[in-house]
Amino acid sequence: MDAISPVMPGSGPIEIVLGKDQPEYIPLPAVFLDTPTCPMISRWRFTEEERLQIAAGADVVLTQLTFRTPFRPVHLQVVGQDEMPELIEG
Repeated sequence: MDAISPVMPGSGPIEIVLGKDQPEYIPLPAVFLDTPTCPMISRWRFTEEERLQIAAGADVVLTQLTFRTPFRPVHLQVVGQDEMPELIEG
């Protein structure tokens, strides 16, 4: 699966790329929204092989590096290629 850009299709917030100058990380296009919960949104696209595995019952696993700090809540969604994600406000 690959992180893709644009994160929010159409005229949306300004995208940044996290880790672009850090060779130990894969660059991550992301958008931070200026709302009370300040969500960071990234968009991912499965390869055809991954799509077939999921259709056959494979699971998607999310790993968070917490560096021994409290984890941050996450929300996974499925959206069409040109659709905007549903924004969750807590």
